[in-house]
Amino acid sequence: MADDDKSNKVVVAEDDAAIIELLSEELRGQGFEPLILRRGGTVVKTVKDLKPGAVVLDLALPDKDGTQILKELKDDWDAKKVPVIIISAYTGRLDHTARSNAEAVFPKPFDIDQLMASVRAAVNRPKD
Repeated sequence: MADDDKSNKVVVAEDDAAIIELLSEELRGQGFEPLILRRGGTVVKTVKDLKPGAVVLDLALPDKDGTQILKELKDDWDAKKVPVIIISAYTGRLDHTARSNAEAVFPKPFDIDQLMASVRAAVNRPKD
């Protein structure tokens, strides 16, 4: 894990309670501190303010489309270096640009071990 104490924070933008519980448990078990956001409207500001090690983003959030959130993150000077991992039942929505902006894309249902390996790799990857 990187020395920067913020790098162990992982923003999870997801509204499904079962997935939130699974991700929270797995992330904590691997030494990460999950920050759960159940709505999309606060994701960009939270990432800009916190600069977490990674973001796990669902595309189907109740108030804002995940593809728009991804675009806003990658268009923002302060947030664009934070790796974003997409988890969604709707990965078909992603165009080429969105896929290239994402660190990884996992269709639901996803393999939790593969997802956690992707989070670890994203957090530990040099950001510059």
